[in-house]
Amino acid sequence: MLAACKVPADPEGTTVEVTGDLLKVGALTTPLDTTDAEAVRRISEAMQAQTELVTGDPHSLFTQLEEGAIHLVAGRIPANTPFSADVGLSAPIGRIQLAGESEDRVLAIRKGENRFLVTLNRAIEGMGN
Repeated sequence: MLAACKVPADPEGTTVEVTGDLLKVGALTTPLDTTDAEAVRRISEAMQAQTELVTGDPHSLFTQLEEGAIHLVAGRIPANTPFSADVGLSAPIGRIQLAGESEDRVLAIRKGENRFLVTLNRAIEGMGN
């Protein structure tokens, strides 16, 4: 029973690394549109961190995310992204239209960084409504 009460952990220490320091964001679109920019602003504010945007192609940014060189990826990411098996996904921050279909829109983080995911989801709470 006590094991269920533990605070989620970050095996790679993302929350500690970002808090009060620097949030490195891989931007799939530049500039980030209003929805993604607002989500990043909320996360940075909640973590008292400055934001640094890193640009690149999707494969490069998702590789950097998996290696821990950046902390999250933003930029019109659908919840059904092909990268979903390799990353953690946030709660929805809105909807996007893809091929005539409406999809939940999310942010991507390094897989397994559960404390960071909880912190991020609290910061963006209400955006997906």
